Amino acid sequence: MSGAGVRVRVRVDPELCIGTGECARIAPAAFRIDESRGVSVPRPEAARVDRGVLEEAAHACPTRAIALRSGT
Repeated sequence: MSGAGVRVRVRVDPELCIGTGECARIAPAAFRIDESRGVSVPRPEAARVDRGVLEEAAHACPTRAIALRSGT
């Protein structure tokens, strides 16, 4: 697994998110849909999910609301 041990900061812009749920479908350990707001939110454990899976979820977002940044 490439990038093992490197934590990723995951952010979802609630202004861009339209709640399609693609990210939660692809990476359920990293994202959930906040039903009250109709948007995706990262789970606390999202930083431990494989970066490749996070990138796939971000790429699948139709509004590009997901931002990934390498963290420490």
